[in-house]
Amino acid sequence: MATGTLSAGAQDSGKHMDSMFRATAAQGLLNGNVLVAQEGKIIYQQSFGLADFEQKKLHDPSTSFQLASLSKVFTAIAVLQQYEKGKLQLDDAYSKYFPSFPYKDIAIRGLLSHSSGLSDQDLDGAFADFEKKNHREPNNRDLLPVIAAANVKMKLSPGQKWWYCNLGYELLANLVEKVSGTTFAQYLEKNILGPAGMNDTYLKLPETAARAATANNYDYASRYAPEKIRVNYTEEAFGHSNLYSTTGDLFRLDQALYGNRLLKPATLAIAFSPDKWKDGSDNLVWTNIGGMGQALDGLGWFIFKDQSMGKTVWHAGGMQGAVTILLRDIGRKQTVILLDNAGSEGLYKTALNALKTLNGQPLLPVKKNLSKIYGREMMKDGMDHAMALLLQLKADTAGYNLNEDDMNNLGYAMLAGKQQAQALETLKVNCLLYPESDNVYNSYGEALAKAGRKEDAIAMYRRSLAINPKNEDSQQALQALLK
Repeated sequence: MATGTLSAGAQDSGKHMDSMFRATAAQGLLNGNVLVAQEGKIIYQQSFGLADFEQKKLHDPSTSFQLASLSKVFTAIAVLQQYEKGKLQLDDAYSKYFPSFPYKDIAIRGLLSHSSGLSDQDLDGAFADFEKKNHREPNNRDLLPVIAAANVKMKLSPGQKWWYCNLGYELLANLVEKVSGTTFAQYLEKNILGPAGMNDTYLKLPETAARAATANNYDYASRYAPEKIRVNYTEEAFGHSNLYSTTGDLFRLDQALYGNRLLKPATLAIAFSPDKWKDGSDNLVWTNIGGMGQALDGLGWFIFKDQSMGKTVWHAGGMQGAVTILLRDIGRKQTVILLDNAGSEGLYKTALNALKTLNGQPLLPVKKNLSKIYGREMMKDGMDHAMALLLQLKADTAGYNLNEDDMNNLGYAMLAGKQQAQALETLKVNCLLYPESDNVYNSYGEALAKAGRKEDAIAMYRRSLAINPKNEDSQQALQALLK
C-alpha cells in the first residue's frame, strides 16, 4: 500500500484514509483507483471495484482510465511549453495563428482560463447541423470551418466572466499542432509523457486501439434509469478530453511538475495564479464544482479561494461513466488522485476529504442524491414504492441529499424521455415537498399542460403567481392558456 519510509503521522493518515475509502466504496460511491502522496512518497494506494462489470475484472494499479476533462491539464502544459519557447505569447489573438477564426478579440490566455467568452452552448446548433449533414461527430480538423461558417455572436465578451468551454481546449490542441509542427499525440509523447516517465498514458483516437488494462466505463443512461450500462465513447475531438492514464502515471506527472521537468517555476506561477477579467477582478468560477468550495481559474488549473490548508491547485474531469480528479497542495507537496469508471457520486468531495485527513481538518459530508434514487425506484418498482422509500430516506440527512432543483430536473428528464405519468408524479411530489416555491407549481403546470390537463395547469400557474406575482414564465403561460 505504501512506498518509501513514512513517518508515524503519515502512516496514521494512511490508516484513516483506508477506513474512509473502504466505507465510501461500500456505499457504492467509489469504483476505481486512489493514490495519495506527500513530499514525493506514496502514503496510500488502493483499488476498489471493477474495471469490467461483465467479466468481473477487478481494478488494479495498472488500470488506465478515461481522464475526461483532467486531460485539459496536458493541453495547458503543452501551450505553456510553447510559450516558454517563444512560439506564442499568451495574449496573442488566436486568429493570429488561424486567420479564419472569426472572433478576433479572443486571446490564447482566455481560452486557457475559460474567460474568452467562447461558449459551447452558443455553437451547439452549428455543430448539431454538422453532425446531421455528415453523419458523424466533428473532429479537430472540422472545428474552424464550422465555427467560421456559423459566425455566431457570443453572448459573453472576452474577460467578462468565467464560462467553462470544452471547445476552447480543442482549439488549443490545434494551436499546439500548428506551432510545434507535429501531431498532438506525438507532441504529448515527446514533450510531456516521455520526460515525465508516463508509459501508461495515451491519447485515444479513432485509430488507437484500447490497451488491455483500460477500464470500461459504466453509468445510468438517464437520471431515472434503474441500472448502470456500458458507456462507449465515440467522440473524435481531443484537447479537452480523451486522454487515458493511471494513478501511478499521474503521480509521475505531479513529480515532474515539482521537479520543473516540464515547465519553469515562473511559468508554473502564472498557471497557478487566478487569471484576471477586464475589470481587474479575479477569474471566479461561478459554480461550486463538486460541492468542494469556491475556486478561481488560472491557466489550466483551478485554485481554491480558501487557502487555510495551503494553496491547492487542481483539475477534475466528469463525463458519463468517468469521474476523475487531481488535487495538489503545492505548499505541503501533498497530492490526491482519484480515478473512477462508474460515474460515482460525490467523488470530488471524497478526494478533498483525503487532503483534509492529511491535515487534520473536518471532513465534508458525502451524500447520495435522493432524487435519483427516487426516480430509479419508481421506474423499477412503481410510484408507491418510490414514494415510501423517499419518505423513509428523507429523514437521513447525513446520508442523503434532497433538494427542489434535483427533483425538478428529474421531472423534466422524465418528460423529455416520454415518461409522462412518472414526470407528473415527480413534479406533483415536488410541490408537496416544497409548497412555498413558486417554481415547483410552474413546472408542474407546464407538465399538466403538455398532458392536455388545461384546467389543472391553470390552477398550478395561478398558485405559482400567488407565491411570486413577478414570475414571468408563469404569467406568460397562464395568459396563453386563458386565450
